[in-house]
Amino acid sequence: MTISASAALRPRWLSLRSLGFPAVYLAIFWMAGILTNSLLDGPSIPVLQRYALDFSTEGGQPWTLITSSFFATGLADYILSSVLLFAGFAFACRFAGIWRSIVAFLLGAALSSLLLNLALAWGVSNETEWLGYFGGSYQVGCYAGLCAAVGMTTATLDALSRRRIRLFLLAVSIMFMLYLGVGQSILAFFGTLIGIALGPVLFRKRADLHPRHSSPSETRVLLATAVAVFAVGPLIAQFTANFSAGPLSLMNELTLQPRFDGDEVSSACNGQATCETLQSIVGASSPGAALLTVIPVLLSLICAEGLRRGRRLPFWITIGIQGYLAALSLLTTMLYLVDPVSDYNTDLYSFLAVYLAPMVLTPLLLILALLLNRHAFQAPSSAQSVRQLAKIALALSTTLVVVYVVAWFAEDNLDTDVPSSLLAQLPHLLIPFPGPFDNNLPQGLICTLLYTFGASAIWLVLLYLLVRDYWRFSGQSADRNEDLKKASQLIRRGGGSLSHMALWQGNHYWFTPDQQAGIAYQVHHGVALTVAGPFGEPGWYAAAAKGFAAQSVELGLIPCFYSAPAELGPGIAELGFRPLEVAEETLLEIASQNFRGKEWQNVRTALNKARKLEVRDIWGSYGSFTPAIRRQIAQLSEEWVAEKALPQLGFTLGGLDEIKDDSVLCCVAVDDVGAVLAVTSWLPVYRDQQIVSWTLDFMRRHPDSFNGVMEYMIASAVKHFQKQVDEISLSGTPLAGAFAEDKERTEDAMSRLLAFLAAALEPFYGFRSLAAFKARFQPVHRTMYMYYQDPLALPSIALAVTEAYLPGQSARQRTQMLRQLLAN
Repeated sequence: MTISASAALRPRWLSLRSLGFPAVYLAIFWMAGILTNSLLDGPSIPVLQRYALDFSTEGGQPWTLITSSFFATGLADYILSSVLLFAGFAFACRFAGIWRSIVAFLLGAALSSLLLNLALAWGVSNETEWLGYFGGSYQVGCYAGLCAAVGMTTATLDALSRRRIRLFLLAVSIMFMLYLGVGQSILAFFGTLIGIALGPVLFRKRADLHPRHSSPSETRVLLATAVAVFAVGPLIAQFTANFSAGPLSLMNELTLQPRFDGDEVSSACNGQATCETLQSIVGASSPGAALLTVIPVLLSLICAEGLRRGRRLPFWITIGIQGYLAALSLLTTMLYLVDPVSDYNTDLYSFLAVYLAPMVLTPLLLILALLLNRHAFQAPSSAQSVRQLAKIALALSTTLVVVYVVAWFAEDNLDTDVPSSLLAQLPHLLIPFPGPFDNNLPQGLICTLLYTFGASAIWLVLLYLLVRDYWRFSGQSADRNEDLKKASQLIRRGGGSLSHMALWQGNHYWFTPDQQAGIAYQVHHGVALTVAGPFGEPGWYAAAAKGFAAQSVELGLIPCFYSAPAELGPGIAELGFRPLEVAEETLLEIASQNFRGKEWQNVRTALNKARKLEVRDIWGSYGSFTPAIRRQIAQLSEEWVAEKALPQLGFTLGGLDEIKDDSVLCCVAVDDVGAVLAVTSWLPVYRDQQIVSWTLDFMRRHPDSFNGVMEYMIASAVKHFQKQVDEISLSGTPLAGAFAEDKERTEDAMSRLLAFLAAALEPFYGFRSLAAFKARFQPVHRTMYMYYQDPLALPSIALAVTEAYLPGQSARQRTQMLRQLLAN
């Protein structure tokens, strides 16, 4: 089946049918805003009275349960709602259908409004803080219906996607409800719950009410999401401080550095004009102070990413952060209770229950959840990374404190302040979170710069080191030579056509506990990318693959089997691994090959031409060749690389270093004067300690050699090997499946990416011409696959594959390469 270029670039779910309803709804949505003059500042009071949800009365007009979803609070809300509506409805209509999406939207909007009415009625009657805040207000917005439609659609998805999307919906809606706490956020939360419950009903599926044990990776995602939510939440609360009313809306005061207005700066500076000027330019009220404000958010988000990867160091850092926040919240609560101004009445108890208690309990619950699931965070940091982090942190902190103390006295702060203020200011330099310390600000340029930017500079360096540690992986064994010896022994017991590549540089190894099988892999961008399939005893391949996948997850890595055979698929299908074609291997049956027949005319011509030119083939290991031949092989390789506009590929494509292995067999074509015209290398394939096949790897030809020299090299290999083995492999052709037009293939995002890469790389590496060359030998094709578990990990896998094939490339070099690809 031929796939047109336009079809290949169009996402499957973006069909005209799935976009029809979102387009109609958006047209009504904007027309309602235009006709009622609501676009800029939201609906007027008369419009609100007629179409919005009204919480000032026990009942309201019934149509407002629906009509309130066709308005927004202002221009920014109209734009945000339109983007979310288009994406959410297109997704729902594609996977759930138009009518189910409409039903879910309407029911979600109506039922959410009813639930909020009941909650507010209870809150007002019981004089409850937060819920009572909404009495007498109007509410408009489409978020409840939209969340319901998306939540309903998750019932149609596979288990992994369903869990991920539901987790995202619940996390975001809970975050906005707890930190923002306005009516729309509560409606969105109710809508999410209604949509998730509605899905099984509309699709007549049995609801999965039984709790299931999550895998370690899913546990990490859940806890990392929770940490990320409670990291971003205070930032939202600070930006919306004028109207936020959620139970955790005060958390920003304990998490983020306070913002100083003019009066507060004047008070903190004790009325010193010089101090106030410095603070406005480079101090607490300057734009630079915003950097210090976001440091706690960045720290928590980076720790959340570390939790997602299963790293042990961010696990303990997160425990420390949440413990600090819990202690600070408890101290704030105690200070509030002992404040003589506080009056123990109903309002006080309500304030404690709704606002102060959640501030203490939330970090404690996070700590409890992390400790109960500590088994999921076992990926250690390298000793080198930990030592480097500790040394740099100690050195920077000590230097900052010493310089600050010296500058504090040198700039005459003692004339306007007391020494206790200096002691109270020092924690501010080292701890990114605010605390119950002296708020007096220092005077003098150096002190002000250090007070504002000192902690930020230190923490940015430490955050960089923490992120860099995530990308480091030193392998499971410190003795690579011992691992290499084990791998070499197992490969002789059994393996595939690419198994010998496991012995190349840059690979790590994993072995089954009984040492019956092993897997070679590389780690890039948090992905454990295997070099082909398992090797060793064939009966242990499935167990090795499952064990490797489990070990990768335990170490916080994404397991991915690359260039693996089809036989591996059934053994790991139960773990959720999905196949994706990445290469075509070409096999030649050589036992009785004599190159007779019309289809072999090109090969016979190449053999005859070589005979006339007195070209002969010489076989042996690289080390067995004369120095002159070795020098010419090296020169051919360098010239071949120099001709390419892009760097030489690696990973499953060998170079000059790989052919120097004594177990690799090389063939050189030499003319009558001793000039090397072409060279190939062949990797051994073993079974039960015996060589059963050979795999072509290294191919180079002299630019002035005769036409057909490579056909001659392959024909020579057939003649050389046909008395030893029954078949040989011309190896896999990368991205060959992306060119295929004579067979059906799944049209998904990764397939389109591979098709793009194949077309872009063709002028530089000639994958299409390489596949056509191999086809001249009438081969048997065998597909090689990439097996992956999580579709959401495909971007990381794509980066990992790119880095594996282009090792040592800097970000700048990759950017230049991408620019070259797009230009051709």
